[in-house]
Amino acid sequence: MTTPTIRLIDPTGGAMAREAFALAPRPADLRGARLGLLDNSKSGSEPILRAIAALLKDEFQWADVYYAKKHSASLPPKPEILESLHRHADVVVTGVGD
Repeated sequence: MTTPTIRLIDPTGGAMAREAFALAPRPADLRGARLGLLDNSKSGSEPILRAIAALLKDEFQWADVYYAKKHSASLPPKPEILESLHRHADVVVTGVGD
């Protein structure tokens, strides 16, 4: 079996590394996993993310749901947000509001 890869494209036309990136290993089953919700801080993000978690609750029986919010919709999450998600979640769903 080959390892899945993804190639990133910079929409601004900046130079990107030419090699592909290996994807993180995927768990065999999400039942009992800790779900992380990453809100991009736009209006409507939180209710959408919480509704997704609720829709998936019966299927995956989350051990916990951890909610985090970015400081800006137009910037990447601060390192402490990513560290917090890494510490408290096994899988993360992020979304856009508005």
